[in-house]
Amino acid sequence: MTTAGALLLALSMTTSASAGSTITAYAEPDYAETPNAAHGGKATFKPDGEHLLITDLAKDGHSTIGLISIGCDTAACNYYYWNRDGVDTTRDVNLDLAEGTHIGLKACIGDWSGTPTGGIRFGTCADLWETTTA
Repeated sequence: MTTAGALLLALSMTTSASAGSTITAYAEPDYAETPNAAHGGKATFKPDGEHLLITDLAKDGHSTIGLISIGCDTAACNYYYWNRDGVDTTRDVNLDLAEGTHIGLKACIGDWSGTPTGGIRFGTCADLWETTTA
């Protein structure tokens, strides 16, 4: 095999960068409404296909919000996706992200008031971001 042939074979065997791991973030429950609930809701990001799943876990009259940071660590990169369909429902948001994009994830509960951030109970969000790549 020639040197050029060996180089071509080596290049053809390289793999592309792989997506990160699936991550899940949990929101605290509204203990006044559901004192025994472990969580109020959860958000899961699945890099394979870039799906954001927002699940309401508590029958408390509140919505669950998936708070996702896409591509940077500032508030300008934050997006808020609401699941307003009630307990035991999951909203599937199919995102279109470039492979390798940095993702931060939190879940919160809130009461929809007509704007992406209006009504979010930020005290129910986890203190730390779950992170991965698309």
